[in-house]
Amino acid sequence: MRTGLPSAVSGTIFASIPNESVMPVQPRFHEGHLAVSPKLSRAAAVVRAGTSMLDVALMMEQCDFQYAIVQEAQGSIVGIISRDELHRYTDMVSDEVTDSWQSRPVEDLMTTRLAQPKTSTAPPYSIEVAAGGDISCIPIVEQGRIVGVMTRDDILMSWGRLEPALREAGTDDVTQLANRTMFMRRLNEEWARSSRSNEPLALFLFDVDYFKQVNDLCGHMAGDDVLAAVGQSVKDSLRSYDVVARIGGDEFAALCFNCKSEAIDHPIRRIQESVRNIKAPAGLQRSELTLSIGAAVVRSGFNELTTDELFSYADACLYRSKAAGRNRAFRIILDDTKSSTPECVGATDCSEGSVDYILHPKNLLEDDEPHLSTRSSVSRYV
Repeated sequence: MRTGLPSAVSGTIFASIPNESVMPVQPRFHEGHLAVSPKLSRAAAVVRAGTSMLDVALMMEQCDFQYAIVQEAQGSIVGIISRDELHRYTDMVSDEVTDSWQSRPVEDLMTTRLAQPKTSTAPPYSIEVAAGGDISCIPIVEQGRIVGVMTRDDILMSWGRLEPALREAGTDDVTQLANRTMFMRRLNEEWARSSRSNEPLALFLFDVDYFKQVNDLCGHMAGDDVLAAVGQSVKDSLRSYDVVARIGGDEFAALCFNCKSEAIDHPIRRIQESVRNIKAPAGLQRSELTLSIGAAVVRSGFNELTTDELFSYADACLYRSKAAGRNRAFRIILDDTKSSTPECVGATDCSEGSVDYILHPKNLLEDDEPHLSTRSSVSRYV
């Protein structure tokens, strides 16, 4: 679980800081240098991507660091996690899902996934460190705390200062759910993980029915309130570690991990019932809010599919729900052995519409034509 620091060192910043009773708000710059500390380097908190939450929690309890570095097997840094985020995550986990949560990967705690450097050319200060020297730098001090270090060719900023901005960049400001960028990152991570473990992965797409009427009749402020209420309702209806996002307009998406295909109908029904209990805004001609839902569950055969195709199948089921009259849910089960047909979920009459079936991607086309990989192309088959 624990490894040496990937191409990094721990150290102590030495700087001459004025002795002032009240530090000014504006940042101060001081001469200084970064001294390598082998003792701190050996104790640094580093975990491999894919490490379970339980192992992460045990490690964070045993070390004195506020943050831990997440690295891939080849050594590249992919993210940073904090002790506070771990505590926040554990506080929201209900007792009945504790065992499942403990096996979740450390990536669940990452605010963002760090991009890999485009060049492998080592900066001058890495040569100095390798030679056992100190790094020439300028400490940046704000309100008595070091918030960054400036070197000749880079600025190393405090993660405590960067994390809130990164979290906000991945959050929808109306619903406080993940936004599309964050959701797609998590989808790609979970797709790769499910491909290795062969655990089922479910994608839900939700549209608020006749949402334009809410904006037109009640105003956009009321529309935002509806979106926030629907988002919270969907989130409360799923497990605490499932991912819920607003991906555009009145469209929401959710990822359910290791959700068995025979059990996928239960969360769909909970979501439908929960949203119907939301009080409709005054002035709306309907007494309740409803959703159209499309869901696709990959049971096996991840190597035969892509995330684009998964979206296509869920979107096709959502289209069918709308074509059948809205306030409906359709889901499809995908595997590597047979074709599957979308089925209606719940007691609502699903007999309307003209949709017949959806085929597995490998059976959609004959001969050597390429498999479908766009949302619109699969929708043509429903």
